[in-house]
Amino acid sequence: MSSFSQVLINPFANLSDRMMLRIGLIAYVWASMQVFLFRYVPDGVFQQHLVAEVSWYAGFVNAAINIVFPAVLLWLLAKVLYYQVRWQDVLIVLLLSQVINYMTGFLLMNPYSRSKSELLLDAVQAGDMRLETVAPFDLFITASAGLIGLAMLIYFFYLLVVGMKIAMNSKKKVHAVWIVLVTLLADTLLHLWGPYLK
Repeated sequence: MSSFSQVLINPFANLSDRMMLRIGLIAYVWASMQVFLFRYVPDGVFQQHLVAEVSWYAGFVNAAINIVFPAVLLWLLAKVLYYQVRWQDVLIVLLLSQVINYMTGFLLMNPYSRSKSELLLDAVQAGDMRLETVAPFDLFITASAGLIGLAMLIYFFYLLVVGMKIAMNSKKKVHAVWIVLVTLLADTLLHLWGPYLK
């Protein structure tokens, strides 16, 4: 197995803390600029919606919220399950896992993908429920982007579970369920609270 494959399977065991922190911070800056360029605002940990305008600093604040808030909830969970867990380990897990969400945002929210999605929405609004007026290539692009986005969401949760279990020194399968549930709780709370800037 190549070293690249090993990093994809478990970056937490194959990269140093410093390297993971560096990757996470670079991706955080990239995602913050992406929010400004593509004009979207999060609705939770892995949900977004388009806006007409967004300030240049909103991306930095919003991406930070999506890192810190779930990290706090996961750290509290980890403290209950394994008292010796370190905050910086949980933060690094979130920083690195969120890279996948940033890539998904780029895939789904870039102007090209959005233009294809809008063609489908326009067809449905015009009453074409079978999408017969949409070119097959446009359907293919939209469906492919959706499937890749779904695969990346699964990979995000996979990385989150692998990283948190290492941070918590856990080998119990039930802890993976708790990690996913707490992340979904964080997403729901952020969606309802809506602390994001525009």
